[in-house]
Amino acid sequence: MDRIEQHLKSLEYFKDWSNYLLVSTVAALGWVASKDGRVMHADIEIWCFALSIVFGIFTLALVPIVAAQVNASIDSFYDVRPRFRPFWLWGEEITLPIKAVCWPQHIFFLIGILAYAKHAV
Repeated sequence: MDRIEQHLKSLEYFKDWSNYLLVSTVAALGWVASKDGRVMHADIEIWCFALSIVFGIFTLALVPIVAAQVNASIDSFYDVRPRFRPFWLWGEEITLPIKAVCWPQHIFFLIGILAYAKHAV
């Protein structure tokens, strides 16, 4: 495998992980918001899971943009600063590393899980 193929393969694993986390977060939000999963003061869990879902969608939206801009000179796909227009056809191009959206996805998920555990006890 050359360097670009290695980056793309690791990005593929990252995409799969982000997708599994997104699906799990949607299920967790459904559980916490339902009557059966409801705990006292579940607002923090609901908001954390909802924000994790939003950042998860952004993460998966950035994956193909990052893949298109991967090159052999980078050390990791995390170093790619993809250029894109957030509103498709108009507006200025911006750059946003994938870490800026995947880390909040993970952090909000973890906070939601820990808050649920705390409130369930």
